Amino acid sequence: METPDDKSTLTCPPFPFDKPLHRKRLRELPLPEKVRIVVELQKIAAPILRARGEKPFVWEIEPCVRNEKEL
Repeated sequence: METPDDKSTLTCPPFPFDKPLHRKRLRELPLPEKVRIVVELQKIAAPILRARGEKPFVWEIEPCVRNEKEL
């Protein structure tokens, strides 16, 4: 059985044990990818905000073609 200290064998580490690595990977993303992530989060939040009576604004961006090397 894998333990939280045995990070080398985990393909997708449990959330609390690799938060710094996740944040580092997010920092290293190119700006267009970061913007795409923000737009996805806006789309997720929009129905919740509408249910509260707010008028959310979701950015409209062109779909980007990502290379396999970038991922």
